[in-house]
Order: sequence, then C-alpha cells, then structure tokens
Amino acid sequence: MQSKFTQGSILRHICNMTFASMAGLLSLFLVDLVDMYWLSLLGEIELAAAIGYAGSILFFTLSLSIGLSIGVGATVSQSVGGGDRNATRRLVGNIAVAIVLISIPVMLLVVLLLPVLLGYLGAEGRAHELALSYAVIVLPSMPLMAGAMAASGVMRALGNAKEAMYLTLLGGAVNAALDPLLIFTFGLGIEGAAWATVLCRVAMLAYGIYLLVFKHRLIARPKRELFARDFRRFAEVALPAALTNLSTPVGVAYVTAVMAGFGDSAVAGNAIVGKVQALAFAGLFALSGSVGPIVGQNLGAGQISRIMETLKQSVVFVLSYCLVACLLLFALTEFLVAAFNASGEAAELIRWFCWGLSTAFVFNGLTFCSNAFFNNLKVAHWATVINFAKATIFTMPFAYIGAQLAGPVGIFIGMWIGSAIIAVIGLYLAWFKVRSLPGAERAGL
Repeated sequence: MQSKFTQGSILRHICNMTFASMAGLLSLFLVDLVDMYWLSLLGEIELAAAIGYAGSILFFTLSLSIGLSIGVGATVSQSVGGGDRNATRRLVGNIAVAIVLISIPVMLLVVLLLPVLLGYLGAEGRAHELALSYAVIVLPSMPLMAGAMAASGVMRALGNAKEAMYLTLLGGAVNAALDPLLIFTFGLGIEGAAWATVLCRVAMLAYGIYLLVFKHRLIARPKRELFARDFRRFAEVALPAALTNLSTPVGVAYVTAVMAGFGDSAVAGNAIVGKVQALAFAGLFALSGSVGPIVGQNLGAGQISRIMETLKQSVVFVLSYCLVACLLLFALTEFLVAAFNASGEAAELIRWFCWGLSTAFVFNGLTFCSNAFFNNLKVAHWATVINFAKATIFTMPFAYIGAQLAGPVGIFIGMWIGSAIIAVIGLYLAWFKVRSLPGAERAGL
C-alpha cells in the first residue's frame, strides 16, 4: 500500500487533494444554494427563514458526521503510512461499526428534541412549522450521511482524492436533478427539498459502499476481540474531532437566535449568506480535510520536516484562495441581492458580507488548518478547546455587543474580530506542536 504523501511536492499534494475535494463540495454547496433559490421563487420569506432555523440544527448533525470522518481520515492515514494492509482493512471494518453505534442514537435524540430546539432558536408561527416539516424528513438520514462521509475519509486517507470527489459529485447531481422536480412538478415545496436531500445521501452511501467493499476491498469483517482496541484508537481522534465540529453549530445557533431578534428578514439574510459563503469558500473546507491525510502519512513515516512544510504551504494556500474569493464576491454583490429577491435587512447583510466582511474566512481557513494539524498529531483535544473557545468566548460576546451597537451587520463585525483573535492563537499552537514532535530537532526545526 503506497504512502503517496511521503514524497514529492507538498504544495502539489495540497492543491491536488484540495481542488479534487473542492469539486465535490462545490456540487453539494451549490445545490444548497440552488435550494434556497428555488424556494425564494415561491415568494414566502418564511421559507428562507425556516431553512435558516432548520439548518442550524441540521448543521449540528452534519458537523458530527464531519468530525467522525476526520477521525476516519486521521486513523486510517496513519495505518496506511505504517504499510500494513490487513491491519488497515480490519480497522476500517471496526470503524464502520463504531459510526453506526454513534450516529443512530444521536439522530434519534435530535429528532425527539426537534420542536424544542427550534423554539430555543427563536422560530415562531409559520417559520417554525416549515422548519419542523423540513428537518423531520432530513434528520433520519443522518446515519447515511455519516457512513458516506466516512467512506470519503477513507478515500482521502489513501490519497484517492478523485474518488472522494466523485462520491460528493454524485450526491450533488442527484440533489440538483430532484430539487425542481419535487419542489415544483410534484408541488411538495420545502418538503420536496428535504426529500431530495435524503435521496442524495442514499446515493452517496451506496457509492461509498461500492468503493470500500467491491473496488478496493478495504473493509474486513469486524472482529469482536479487536473492536475495543480499534474503537479506542479511532475514538482518540474522532470524539475530540466530533466535539470540535459540534462547537461550530453552538456558535451558529447563538448567532441565529440573536438574528431572530431582528425579524425573519435578518434570519433569511443570514441563511443566504451562509449558503453563499459555503460555496465561495468551499476550497477552505476542502483544505481542512485534505491536509489531515498528508500530515498523518508523514507522521506515520516519521518525516517531521514535511509536516512543517505542510503547515507553511497551507497558510500560503489560504491567503491566495481568500484573495480570489473575496474579490469575486465583491464583484457579484448586486447579482446575489437580486437573485434571492433580498430586501431590507437581508439585502444589507448580503452587501456588507460581500463588501469586505467575507475576509473573515482568512481567519476561519487558518483555524481549519490548525485543527487539522491537531487532529492528526495526536492532540485532537487542542482542536476541541480552540473551536469551543471560538464558538463561545470569541463569538457570543462579540456577536452580542455587535448587535447592540450596529444591529445585524454588527453581529458579522463582531464575529470577524473574534475569528481573527482565535486564528492567531491556533496557528501559533500548530507551529509549536510541530516543532515539539520527536525528531523535529534532527530535522532542523
């Protein structure tokens, strides 16, 4: 089993992995944006607000799935770096069982608490009703998404970025084809968008199973006597990574609740910005999943100097990508306002984001990178602390004070400041951790 990332250009590996993963993520994020566009054509502001409320809760389950896939990528990539194929096959089989055991109880708990959670977010009346009807359809498919993302994590750990990309491209294609059909042709409205998402996840999981079981034959029958050991190895990264990712929905939910105080238009604007930023900065989300396997394989092979080079080149990538993305958003400002029929607070939020507040993603990108390093350098709890600090200490008071001083736009400004502070802290800790690795001194670090 070849360890692709232990040789060759680090920057080339980062770009190849990131842009391949980005293509798949773009398909999913674009579908989310098109979802919002189709629903905006129905002319009901409560629909966009409902997506904002439901999205805050669904983001929680998606973040858990992402955290588990990070654990998969880190654990499997280190096994790949060690070169033992049989151990890797056994590990993947046991991890698959672990993901089922984790995801199903979480899904059931969130479904039971759904009406209460929507109420805490500030959803009322028609917006609450629509958000509930959307989320109650999508939530039961959460274990399917967790399994699909785990399969994608295995492909990235192997260095097969294209196959991970094809998995997400398939999901995006299924969702894009079904959205207008179910929303308009069958007249299902927001429930049609929900069912399209469920079928997208079914398709992704089916392809993921094909890759693991039939093409690569990289999943062995789980062994009870070895499950505890492999689960512990997986959990050491996956559970802190899951907690790290679950901290983000905490901040998102708080911001949504503060926005709700300014009415459905502000919540709708925040939801639209959320979809736009996911699409515009898909490369940074992809980078966080691409850096991990590079770090993991080189850690397994003991090549410390290449880990430091990965950190440096990741920072270069973040700065370069954000320059291009922010300029494009600035140029497309009025197009986006018109495309979503935005007015009032919603239009103002879109404009301010595109006019310069999108630069917050420079800091978000750096935080994504530092978290990826922590998760793959066996200090995943550092990422948990950093992300919870970002979601609470560096989001809540900043967003609250911003709201008091400048309304909905002030919330964005406060979040920009908090993101900048925590990004600097995280980047320094990542640099410090690499320099403290065994063998770093011999590598000249």
